[in-house]
Amino acid sequence: MLKLKFLGSADSAGIPVHNCNCIVCEKYREEKRVNLSTCAYLELNKKVILLDAGIDSISNIFDKKRISAVFLTHFHADHCMGLLRLRYSKDRINCYHPKDEYGFSDLFKHKHSIVYTPLEDFQEIIIEGISFTALPLKHSKNCYGYFIKSKTVQLAYLTDCFEIPQKTLEFLSSKKLDAVFIDACYDESIKKGNHLNYLQATKILDKFDAKQKYLMHTSHTTKEYIEKNKISLKYRYIKGNESFLF
Repeated sequence: MLKLKFLGSADSAGIPVHNCNCIVCEKYREEKRVNLSTCAYLELNKKVILLDAGIDSISNIFDKKRISAVFLTHFHADHCMGLLRLRYSKDRINCYHPKDEYGFSDLFKHKHSIVYTPLEDFQEIIIEGISFTALPLKHSKNCYGYFIKSKTVQLAYLTDCFEIPQKTLEFLSSKKLDAVFIDACYDESIKKGNHLNYLQATKILDKFDAKQKYLMHTSHTTKEYIEKNKISLKYRYIKGNESFLF
């Protein structure tokens, strides 16, 4: 059985936002909840594979656990800053990512234990018997989503993006997907930017014949807009810390 767990499903600010007194941030404080930047991992037979590494404490979260690989969507801080500490691991860690001349901070200059491997569009990498295919997405930096396939499940992890290229849509439409997770950072009042709004994301999800469909990469302003306007969504957002078994 394959486990997919989200360590966070919010945008770079997280929830609650520092010193923000909006109704969402205040509610999170009252309920002692926190939603960190979007980051997840797969676990199969006690082997861990990271999907992004944007949480600073990720080296502590997985202390004493072998990380088989990291698949980065892109080199924005909220998806890779955990590598700044993880690179001092006593283990060699393979990190697969889109081509990026600069990466983030000095990660390429001081690699330490991390081996960086840039991927090509639709390139497949197999780790621990699980297949990862790099799916081009349109974002403000070179960005990949991933098609993930094991013996029992087929998943699509699609963050961050403001558009999904036709070739990626065609690729995923040819698959029997068990679940799709897609960026929906913005509320419907925002039509353009570096992310999808939840209506745009919903239209894309409608194209897929998947058993489960979810939104992710939310923000406190989006959640506030939904609450204030009593919006009913066709697909729900992933909770801040949520697990799936396939």
